[in-house]
Amino acid sequence: MKRTLLNQIRQLVRLSALGILILLLPGSRIMAATSPYQSKSLEEIYLNLSLKNVRLEDALNIISERTQFSFAYNGETLDKNQLVTISDKNLSLASLLRILSKDANLQFLRVNSQIYVRKKKLFEASIIEKSLSDGPVTIQGTVKDQTGAVLPGANILIKGKTQGTVTDGDGKFQLQLEGGKGTLVVSSIGYVSEEVVVSGNRTVLAIVLNTDIKSLEEIVVVGYGEQKKVNLTGSVATVAADELVKRSTANVENLLQGKVTGLQVVQNSGQPGDDGAIMTIRGLGTFSDAGAAPLVLVDGVVGNLTNLNADNIESISVLKDAASASIYGARGANGVILVTTKKGKAGSFNVDYRADFQLHQPTRMPKLVTNSADFMTYFNAARARSGQAPLYTQTEIDTYRNATDRTKYPNFDWIDFIVGNASAQQHYLSVNGGSEKTTYNFSTGYLNQNGIAGGHSYKRYNFNLNVDSKVNRILRVGANIGLVKKDIMEPPYTDSDYMLLVYSMNPTNGPYVPDGSGHYSGAYRQGVPSNRNPLAVINSGSVRYEKYNLTAQSYVDINITPDLTWGVKGAVNYSDDFTKVHEHPVDAYYFSDGTYQNNGNPTRLGITDRFDQSILTTLYSTFNYKKTFGKDHFVTGLLGYNQESFKNRYLQGARQKFPTDDLMELNAGSTDNQSTAGTSYEWAIQSLFGRFTYDYKERYLLETNFRYDGTSRIQQDNRWGFFPSLSAGWRVSNEEFLKSQSWIDNLKLRASWGQLGNQNIGNYPYQDILSVTTYPFDVLQQGVVQTRLTDKNLRWETTTITDIGLDFSFKKRIFSGSIDWYNKITDGIIYAIEVPGSVGLTGPTVNYAKMQNQGIELNLSHSNKIGELRYDINANFSKNANKVLKVKAPFYDNNNTIQEGLPWMSNYLIEWAGIFQSQEEIDKGPAHPYNPKPGDLKFKDQNGDNKIDGNDRVVVPGAYPKFYYGGGVNAFWKNFDFSIFFQGVYGNNTYVDRWGIDPFTQGSAPTLEFAQNAWTPENKSTTHPAMYLNGYGPDNGLRSTYFLMDASYLRIKNLVLGYSFPKTITSKIRMKDLRIYLSSDNLATFTKYPGADPERTGTGRQRFATYPQVRMFTAGLKVKF
Repeated sequence: MKRTLLNQIRQLVRLSALGILILLLPGSRIMAATSPYQSKSLEEIYLNLSLKNVRLEDALNIISERTQFSFAYNGETLDKNQLVTISDKNLSLASLLRILSKDANLQFLRVNSQIYVRKKKLFEASIIEKSLSDGPVTIQGTVKDQTGAVLPGANILIKGKTQGTVTDGDGKFQLQLEGGKGTLVVSSIGYVSEEVVVSGNRTVLAIVLNTDIKSLEEIVVVGYGEQKKVNLTGSVATVAADELVKRSTANVENLLQGKVTGLQVVQNSGQPGDDGAIMTIRGLGTFSDAGAAPLVLVDGVVGNLTNLNADNIESISVLKDAASASIYGARGANGVILVTTKKGKAGSFNVDYRADFQLHQPTRMPKLVTNSADFMTYFNAARARSGQAPLYTQTEIDTYRNATDRTKYPNFDWIDFIVGNASAQQHYLSVNGGSEKTTYNFSTGYLNQNGIAGGHSYKRYNFNLNVDSKVNRILRVGANIGLVKKDIMEPPYTDSDYMLLVYSMNPTNGPYVPDGSGHYSGAYRQGVPSNRNPLAVINSGSVRYEKYNLTAQSYVDINITPDLTWGVKGAVNYSDDFTKVHEHPVDAYYFSDGTYQNNGNPTRLGITDRFDQSILTTLYSTFNYKKTFGKDHFVTGLLGYNQESFKNRYLQGARQKFPTDDLMELNAGSTDNQSTAGTSYEWAIQSLFGRFTYDYKERYLLETNFRYDGTSRIQQDNRWGFFPSLSAGWRVSNEEFLKSQSWIDNLKLRASWGQLGNQNIGNYPYQDILSVTTYPFDVLQQGVVQTRLTDKNLRWETTTITDIGLDFSFKKRIFSGSIDWYNKITDGIIYAIEVPGSVGLTGPTVNYAKMQNQGIELNLSHSNKIGELRYDINANFSKNANKVLKVKAPFYDNNNTIQEGLPWMSNYLIEWAGIFQSQEEIDKGPAHPYNPKPGDLKFKDQNGDNKIDGNDRVVVPGAYPKFYYGGGVNAFWKNFDFSIFFQGVYGNNTYVDRWGIDPFTQGSAPTLEFAQNAWTPENKSTTHPAMYLNGYGPDNGLRSTYFLMDASYLRIKNLVLGYSFPKTITSKIRMKDLRIYLSSDNLATFTKYPGADPERTGTGRQRFATYPQVRMFTAGLKVKF
């Protein structure tokens, strides 16, 4: 460092001395004055100059007049008779001087605004540029906002370097800038970054940062393009990258929960690799096999959110209405989710690394009775109520109650034993950057998650490469490659099937027989009901999934004219999944005496291998036109063609008998009872689509979209469908009568109407299918038989959506938000109709049913700054009402009904009215089935016929939430950041029964809360019946609202505390950014629901036992080099 500085000083001294010497020589000349080009390089200064046979000295005079550079030389340096000719009219000053240097053998030494001229020696450079101010120069300044308030903690970074500093408590800063020239990048969270050019004698700076109101200028990804958010006429919501990565959840689907109005995400389980997330946009749009899941596109091509690493996502757009989604036509009926992955940025080179280390726990678990003596007593009481003999003797009960050897006579808590803490970790590494012409982003991710219930694990590996190259001003090319590998391990029974095993185990026995043999326990003794030992199940085998997914895209964009661009993209999405099921017998022994019980009753004995392969190819081409006519009329046009084809095939083989349990390959098994299976299917779709927008002064906005789709899944005469939309917007804030109201940032009214389709109607339901069978002639002979009726007139399901919205922003985004009302009607819903059994064929699939979803959405946000504290508050609210408008005939099952005018699958139950307290009350009330006793459930006689039966069933609200909501607070103080995010639903009820809530289902213990509050002659409860056995008629014989649980909840979904190290520290360790943080997910849940977790999917009867959701505690760091 010292040598470099000394060399610079020596060179400056030589140059200065040379300049002084030239000026002191006789006949020396100085031309021109102070130059305004001092801050520019000679290569950056261009002159339009043409000289022909001009004297050299005159040429220098002309250049001096044009540029105001001062030329200094002595009289003998120039040949006064030499003539020069410059024929090129547009040259940089450096190029011009090189020509003169070559012609006259001169060297030009530029020092600030002076250019010294001398004779050029052999091998010397023609031009030397050097500043007398080279060397470190102290730059100081103050950073304030537009109101004049100082900004402490603002970052000041020298562009292109890691050197920088931060402002102090008074908003002041000081740093050393080499040569006193360069560009400072000034940034502060919540403000628009500024680049400040420093040159010459400008060493004291006054910098003003403006509040970031980027929401008005934000560019939003829409179908096949981008639009300014402020000019959108459709209902589009966005989630930025920084919002996604606040949480450490592995599944991107769950990261959207509570973030977007109209988007409901229900996570049914916390199981690693299969957490059961279900997404719907603006309600259940159809009840057919077409499905209600939204279309997901990753960088414009159909993809899967569960395959993505959240750190590699730039933004997510959710298209909710027909105006925004109709350009996807037959695939957009349920809404569209557009994901844009990260690309490199020009002019930078970055290495980004993020690491999370997590501790997982169940959010909540039910408390079951774990005292064995109490359990036995309750079991006997329940059996007595059903008229059955005691199961446990008093001697057994007393032995357990008074025992000191808890290995032999345990009070075993199976939930605590099986469900506990687990670890997880995530890592992300990205190398990204690029030049003005080519950008790149290479990233890799790793996830390792263990289950909070034994036998579960999940690993995911992500690799992504994104390259974009601007070949020239006409041609741009790019490619995007993504590879994901998933390894999922589960027991042979999983999710609720596994958890019901845990719930069904009672406290009288532990996992092993207490005789020291190491044998797994089964039931307590013969005659005592029990399910499989969950620990033995874990050790009886496994189910392993190996999932590979490769996506590859390439594209070409050609600028045909400045207004017209032609683009072509081709993509392949290939999936290769392998499943291995391995299960072998594990002997179980009675806990009480160690005698043999059974072999564990395996249900999928042996090895089953299954291979699934699918490939989706996509090709689309678009013409994009953008043009401004005059000053006020801006139009855009889009016309495109899309083609997709999909094929899937699977092959499966199974063998049951193997020499040892350690052999894992099919070939090692016996051919006895072996089986094989396999099939394939394919479909294709072709589309034409387009969009036209008109913008007058960003005041009046108009947009129309269309898509014309044809699918192979529908009969040829009906396979094409046309899906249009029309939308308009009025930015009232841009009207002349409101422009003077500076407190209004944006005020926009918008309305839209359009139609969408749903092509996911199954594979060729219009075709007559023949199945192979045998016919008993003289001998059995093979033949074929038709198995179903078909409707050749089958068409698309069509969804029509009307949307009216208002967007607003006031006082530089201090207060902003949006409100939407929508009406969504799906017509021609397909389903199989019933036909008499005498027909001998199943009914055809037809278009008939109709459904409506209507609702409102509200999104509000507030941001402000108080001293050094900056914060923003946001909240969203969504309300949707579902209604069946048309069905062929009403439908009823034991729990639900489908009727016109009601929500789909409404709860249809006997209404629970309390607990019978006496025989007199039973005798005076309506006749109940199953001869109830005091302490049994009492039901309401709805029709007044003085008896309780199926005619007393009523529709009970709660099949769907009345509303769902989310929101949070983000705060920034100095280098600290804090955020809290909440999410919840209200008004939904879930019917749950059996293991865990119905006492003694397969021997399961009752909940502690039920046991403590159950009705007895001494404790005449009005909320809990007397202790009973599952299957007891007076309580279980009728499906009633007693088992309909309030599943409303409010959850603190995420809490984060972070600290970003100052640039003064990170620059010393060659880092651009360093942030550490602590966070928690699913920190607390407030609910009346008695089970493991209230967040459940679907309607109808469900199990109380479910794999619990996960509470996560995370410590992490994020580094940028």
